[in-house]
Amino acid sequence: MKMLFTASEMYPFIKTGGLADVAYALPKALVGLGHDVRVAIPMYSMINPSLIDGRKKVIDVHFRDEVFTINELVHKGIKIYLVENDRYFNRPTLYENDDKDIQFGLFSEVVLRMLMILDFKPDIIHCNDWQTGYIPYFFNQKYRQKQFYSGTRTVYTIHNLRYQGMFSNRALEMLEYPFYSDHINCMKMGITNADSINTVSKTYANEILTDFYGEGLNSELRYRRSDLYGIVNGIDMELFNPIKDPHIAYNFDRDNLIGKIQNKLDLQRILKLPEKLNVPLIGLISRLDPQKGLDLIERVLEEILVTEDVQFVILGSGFEKYENFFKYLANKYPDKISTTIGYNAELAQKIYAGSDMFLMPSLFEPCGLSQLISLRYGTIPIVRETGGLNDTVKSYNDVTNEGNGFSFKNYNAHDMMYTIRRAMKFYNDKGVWGLLMDRALKGDYSWEKSAKEYMDMYNKTLNK
Repeated sequence: MKMLFTASEMYPFIKTGGLADVAYALPKALVGLGHDVRVAIPMYSMINPSLIDGRKKVIDVHFRDEVFTINELVHKGIKIYLVENDRYFNRPTLYENDDKDIQFGLFSEVVLRMLMILDFKPDIIHCNDWQTGYIPYFFNQKYRQKQFYSGTRTVYTIHNLRYQGMFSNRALEMLEYPFYSDHINCMKMGITNADSINTVSKTYANEILTDFYGEGLNSELRYRRSDLYGIVNGIDMELFNPIKDPHIAYNFDRDNLIGKIQNKLDLQRILKLPEKLNVPLIGLISRLDPQKGLDLIERVLEEILVTEDVQFVILGSGFEKYENFFKYLANKYPDKISTTIGYNAELAQKIYAGSDMFLMPSLFEPCGLSQLISLRYGTIPIVRETGGLNDTVKSYNDVTNEGNGFSFKNYNAHDMMYTIRRAMKFYNDKGVWGLLMDRALKGDYSWEKSAKEYMDMYNKTLNK
C-alpha cells in the first residue's frame, strides 16, 4: 500500500510533543511491514542543518507568486518530503506566528499539488491534528474528482482534541476555497471531511463522544461514530531501551536488575537527594498544565511529603503557579523532593530509569507515552483511568496477581493519594514488586501491533 503521512512535526527533525514521535515511529513501523510510506513536513529554519544535509531538491511547486521547493530525504528507510519556503517557514517559532492559519493552509495545499507533480499517488493520505485538518476539506472540495486521485482516501488522526486551530476565514479566502462563516475550525474540517477518523487510544475515542471530553465537537464526532477508530500509540523500542540507552549511567534488563538499582542511586546523587535504596522514588515528567492533573498533586503532595518516607523528582515547565509550587516544596523539603524546571532529555531518561514509580494523574490523556516509557524501564506507573492511561495500565490486583501498575478512577486528590500509598505498600513487598518490574520490563510497547491496527483501518477505509 502507498501512504503519505502529513504532519507539522517529526522526530528527530522538529519536535514539541508526542505528534513528532508518532510521525516518525508509525511510518517506520509501516515501512517495516513492507509498505511505501512517505512523510511530508514543513522545512522549518529551526531544524538542525546537520539532520537535513543529505536532502536533494526534487521539484518546485508554484502557487500565488510563491515558490515552494520540495526537498527529499531518506531517514531510517522513510522517504521524507521537506516543504521549503523562506517566507512562511523561516520563522523563529513553530506555532506562535500570527499567520499560522495561512502557513499550514498553504502547506496543505502545496502537499496535494506536490503529489501530482511527483506522480506519487497514495492510497491513503494520513493527516494529523489541526495543522493538516485542511487537507481532507481541500481534497473533497477540489482534488477528489481529479483522475489522478481516483481511489485515494483520507484518514485524520486526533492527537489532542483540545487544540483545534480556530481562526478567521482568511486562509480559505486566500486559497480560494468556499467558506460558510466568518470563522473556521481546522480540526472540525478534518473530522467532517476525512473518510476515516481515529484517536490515539480506544478509551479516548469513546470519551470524546461525551460533553465533558468532546471540547465542543462531540456532536460532529457522534455523527461520524461509525468512521471513528481508537488505536493506542506505541513507543520506539530501540530509542527507549534500557539495555542500550546512552543517557543512563548503567544499562540493565530484566535479567540484570543491579543496573536499575545503580540508576536510582545515580539519580539521587545527581539531584542531591539522600541516597536511600529502600525509600520509594516517584518520578514526574510533564508539561505543567491542568490537563496533567497538577491540581490534584498541588492539593496533597505536601501532606504526602510530611507523612511518608518517600522521594519525588519533578521535571517540566508550564503554568507559573505549578512551577512555583514545585520549587517551593523543593526548597522546603530538599531531602524529599527535587524540582527541575524546563526540559532536559538526558535527565528525563535518568528519571525513567532511576525512579521506582511514575505519576500521571491526568484529567484527560489521549494516549500518553510517559507511562509506556516508564514501563519499558521497569518503573511502575500510577495513573488515573482515562484515555490511553486506561488502555495501557492495569491496576495491580493482589488477589489474582494481575496488573502492571496502579490506578484510580475518580478525579479526586485523596483517591490519588490513597493509590500512591497503596503502591508504596506493595513496594515494600519485594515479591510483588519484583513481579511488577519483571512484567513491565518484558512488555511489548512497540509500534508493530499498533501499525497492524492502522493497516486494518486503512483497508476498511479503502473498501468503503
